[in-house]
Order: sequence, then C-alpha cells, then structure tokens
Amino acid sequence: MEKLAAILCLVLLIFSISFRKRVFLSVSAAVLGLLLIFRTFQVGYPPLFDPFDSIMLFALTFIVVSVLLKLSVRVAGVISLFFVLPLLFVKSSVHLLPPIVRTPLFIIHVSTAMIGYALFIVASLISVLNVVYKENFNVRKVASWGLLFFSASLIVGGIWAFLAWADLFPIEPKSLFSILTWTYFALLVHFKFDKDLSRFRDAAFIFGGFLVLFTFLGVNFLMRGTHAF
Repeated sequence: MEKLAAILCLVLLIFSISFRKRVFLSVSAAVLGLLLIFRTFQVGYPPLFDPFDSIMLFALTFIVVSVLLKLSVRVAGVISLFFVLPLLFVKSSVHLLPPIVRTPLFIIHVSTAMIGYALFIVASLISVLNVVYKENFNVRKVASWGLLFFSASLIVGGIWAFLAWADLFPIEPKSLFSILTWTYFALLVHFKFDKDLSRFRDAAFIFGGFLVLFTFLGVNFLMRGTHAF
C-alpha cells in the first residue's frame, strides 16, 4: 500500500513537471495525505517516529507549502520528486512506543518543525530563482514564517522534554543543530542587507537550505542521539 502510494505520487509529480500544472502537485499532496491517514489508523497514532513516516510528512508539508505559496510548478515538482523518491527504498514499519511520546505536545513539536523546515527550504528555492532569473522575490517573508513555526517547535519541544525527561534542552546532535539552524535563520531574517551586501543575501539563504536538510535528515541518519533513527 505504502509503496503503491509513493509510486502514484511520483507519477503525479512527473506530470506536474511535464505539463506545468499545479493541479498535479495538489493531487500528489492529497495522495500523501491519504497515506498519512492510512498510516495513522495502521499504527494507532500519528506516524512520526521512523524514517519512512518522517520523510513522508516532510514531503507532504513541502508540497502543500509550495502550492499555497505558488512556487514555480516545475521547481516544486522536481524538488518534491527527490523528497518522495526515498519512500520507495525506506521500509515502513509499526512501532510500539511508550505513551510518553504519544502526547499532543510531541505531535505539535514535530508538526511545527516540519512546517518550519518546509518554509526554510522554499525560501532557499526562492533565492535560487532570484539568482537564476535575476528576480527579487521576497525571500525574507517566507523565511520569517518558517522561523515562527520553527520557534514554536523548539519551545513546545523544550516543554515536552522537561515534562518527559526533566531536561529542558538535552545536549545531543539534533538539539544543537536545531539551535544552530534557528540562530542562522534568525540572523538572516533580522539582518538588513544594504546594497553592497544584498548580493550575498540569496547565497546565504541557499546555504540555509542545505543546513536545514542536514539538520532534518543528516543528523538523524548519521549521528547518535535521542532523535536518531
């Protein structure tokens, strides 16, 4: 079921790239949304705890954000394709988790983090468009919304960690890179680029996109810690 849904989503994304129709992006998001609902009933709670579900949720969030912000269909389709493709190779499973992580705080923590990640990636892609097409799209506004959701994720995550483990900020790779990501984008959003520095703005946001991808996936797969898969 999961692999068939991933294949269908990939086909729809290819159609969106070929025909430049936003409707195919929307339908691909609907497919992932239905898959998320299926996995929720299958697992018994929102599936947020293994690589398959995390990548699926991020891909869904990115596509929805791209559609709502009317990002270039071809750009959104190509990037979404790379985000959905790993679902064909990552095994989906059912985990029996302790009640301590099946709480509204934890679900809010993960969900707002995904929205923040997606908005940061969209901001990075807008900067790429600015560089390639010599445009001046408002990348700071998108990044500001990303910072808002990511800040909410860190605050709720800290409260949950304190209630769960009596540790407001565990010193481990994901927490440290999350703070680094938050600080980096907070500086970019609040920094005033004058004419001499404006040419570095888009490059800084593009680098931020790679930082987000490493924080989201690289840290989880490559480093040990409470967030590792």
